Amino acid sequence: MFKFQIYKYYSIPEVQQRMIEIAKDREIAGTFESGSYSKRPDILVYPKDIEEKVKLGVIAFHCSVEQWKNPMALKPELSQEELSNLRKAWDVIIDIDAKAKVEHAKIAAKCVCDFLKDFGIKATVKFSGRRGFHIGISAQALPSKINFKEVSKLYPDLLKTIINFIREKTKDIILDELIKYEGGVASLIKTVESVSELSAFSFLEIENDWGVRHMFRMPFSLHNKTFLVSLPIDVKKLLDFKPEDAKPFSLSKESFSIPFLKNKEEEAVDLVIAAVDWEAKRKITPKPVVEEVKVVKKRVIKTKVPEEFFPPCIKNILKGLEDGRKRSIFTLITFLRHMGWSAEEIEKKVFEWNENNKPPLRENLLRTHLKWHFRQQRDLLPANCGSELFYNSIGICQPDKMCESIKNPVTYPFKILSLSKPKKKKRKRKTKKKVS
Repeated sequence: MFKFQIYKYYSIPEVQQRMIEIAKDREIAGTFESGSYSKRPDILVYPKDIEEKVKLGVIAFHCSVEQWKNPMALKPELSQEELSNLRKAWDVIIDIDAKAKVEHAKIAAKCVCDFLKDFGIKATVKFSGRRGFHIGISAQALPSKINFKEVSKLYPDLLKTIINFIREKTKDIILDELIKYEGGVASLIKTVESVSELSAFSFLEIENDWGVRHMFRMPFSLHNKTFLVSLPIDVKKLLDFKPEDAKPFSLSKESFSIPFLKNKEEEAVDLVIAAVDWEAKRKITPKPVVEEVKVVKKRVIKTKVPEEFFPPCIKNILKGLEDGRKRSIFTLITFLRHMGWSAEEIEKKVFEWNENNKPPLRENLLRTHLKWHFRQQRDLLPANCGSELFYNSIGICQPDKMCESIKNPVTYPFKILSLSKPKKKKRKRKTKKKVS
């Protein structure tokens, strides 16, 4: 894109109006073609300010999540207390970025918007300009105080809690929708270079590392690489959005009237309370799920784990299925690979299992899946136990007491085996008699 075209775009009155509106009380930074930022702190007050910065080479504009009493008073040497006193408010920005396909981020954004709707929040969303979307909840939607503390002074910790709560509660829904979109687990995995575990976050990211003076791309700013507009989108039309819709000189009149960061007073109170309660309970939990999965991946299986130690869900799969047969191929093969079974043993078991299915799957389909899995150098895990798509929806999740302490089926046999091992008796040290 030529410089005169960039200047022409930022000279559009509607673009200037929307950018100046959101710039109020915020720190601003421009991005040059090289990717470097303009001098901070900075502000935008008048439309001419935008034009002047574009003349200096600015292509994209970013603004702070935080709103300040005086943005120009910001300095690197300010203490946390001084920053808290200077901060007026802050917004919730849910930054979703796909690793491979913009469609994946679009699906995730829709799932998050639906989740927020259950809390009575009318979320606003915009295209990031490349492979992602920003979902916004304005500062006015937040309570003024939580646990008798001013919310303005709880940034960034409270924002991180809210984002992590949303991540945790939507990750399985997002994964299920991604699998449906790609037509299967194997097809989804092929979209990225590497996958260490079957998780939504293997295919996209939801930013949770927000800090002081953190910025995001302003609505109607250009992206400095794609030259597409960071365009607000009607949530109802989100799944129909295409990046081509964000070409700078093809914007519809309607796009300038779509809000971003506009909410009712204290609209997000229920969300904040739920997130804070969730975080409090999470801190009490002794071991995070991530640690459990890492332990499983580090195990070296020297002998084949027999079926009697398999979890109820795997045993139920092996009985044969009517629904979820294709999905269960992935679950069964990845599980058996972690149980120390050879390729020949897995193939034999999969074909035996298929005879119990009603109706059986085509043998060619089974062979295709087996070949694909045996070519993988990656340690793929089955979906975690909470997955509605892989377990609950097909009626195979019938947990026993042991299931309460695990998050992935692979862990189950090792829990049983570790409990069945006799504890080693500690040897008493012999005390040497002192020679007098």
